Amino acid sequence: MKKTLIALAALAATASFAQSSVTLYGKANIGFQSTNGSKTALVDQPDGSGSRWGVKGSEDLGGGLSANFQFESGFNANDGTNDKAATDNYAFQRASWASLKSASLGEVRLGRQYTVGFDGSIGTMPSTYADSALAVGLGFNGMGSRTSNMIKYISPAFNGITVSGSTQLDGNTTGAATAVAKISELGLAYANGPLTANVTGANVSALGSVAATSPWGANATYNFGSFSATLGYADKNNTAKDKGTVVKVNAPMGAHALWAGYAKNTTSKVDAYELGDYYSLSKRTKLYAIYANGNTATAASGKRVAVGVTHDF
Repeated sequence: MKKTLIALAALAATASFAQSSVTLYGKANIGFQSTNGSKTALVDQPDGSGSRWGVKGSEDLGGGLSANFQFESGFNANDGTNDKAATDNYAFQRASWASLKSASLGEVRLGRQYTVGFDGSIGTMPSTYADSALAVGLGFNGMGSRTSNMIKYISPAFNGITVSGSTQLDGNTTGAATAVAKISELGLAYANGPLTANVTGANVSALGSVAATSPWGANATYNFGSFSATLGYADKNNTAKDKGTVVKVNAPMGAHALWAGYAKNTTSKVDAYELGDYYSLSKRTKLYAIYANGNTATAASGKRVAVGVTHDF
C-alpha cells in the first residue's frame, strides 16, 4: 500500500512539473566588418541581429489557459559588455514581460516588449536597418523596436488573420523624467499558404520634446517555392515627412540562404542595397557574408563588407 501511495505521489509530481517549463536561450553573433574602407574590426552583430541571452517560460493552467513570461538582455559578443546605452538602467533591455494566454481569446502581455510595428516588419528588413537614415525605409512603421510599460493584446488566428494592439497607461508617461510619449498601435497580420502580409498604424502623443505623430506601415511577402519576394512601405508621418520603401528577395539553396535587398527613404533620397548569404553548419550555427553599399557615410551604411558567425543556444 505504501509503495502504491509513493508511486502515485511521484506520478502526480511529475505531471505537475510537466505542465510548466522554463528555457534558457540566447544568440552569440560576432564577426569582422569594414565600413567605407576603414580598418577591419572585430564587432558584435555585423548582420544587425544582436547577441542576447534570456529566460522564458510557460505554465499550463488548464482549460486552454497558460501563463507566460520572457526576460531578455543584450550583450556585445566581442567584449562581453552590455549593449545598453550608458544612461540606461535596464537589466533586461530587450524584453521584460508576463502574460496570460487563452487558446480561444488570445494573449495579453504586460511589460517591456517589441512594438506591434516591429513584430509586423522584422522579416522584411535587410541588415542595414541599423542605419537611422534608412530605418524608415526598412519595413518599420516608424515606432522603433521596443517600448516599456506596454499593454499588448494578440488575438488568435482566424482564417489566417491575427489582430494586435498595444498602448500605455497615462500614469506611465505623464510627468516622466524623460520625454517618453504615450504610444498606441493597431496591427493586422495575414498568413495563409505562400502569402503573408502586415499593416500597422500608430499614434504617438506629444510629450516634452516628442512631437505627436501617426506613423503607419505595410508589407507583404510571397513564397514562390524556390524564392520569396517582399515589398514594404512605411510613412513616419513626422515633421520631416519621412517615407520609405524596401524590396527584398530570399533564395534558399541547400545549406545556403541567399538574399538581396534594397531600401530607400523616398523623402531624403537616402538609399542602400545589400547582398548576403547565410551558410548553415547545423540547425543552430551559421556562417554569413554581407556586402552593402549606400549613399550615406554613417556607421551602418556607405560601403560595408562583413563576415561573421551566429550560434543559437
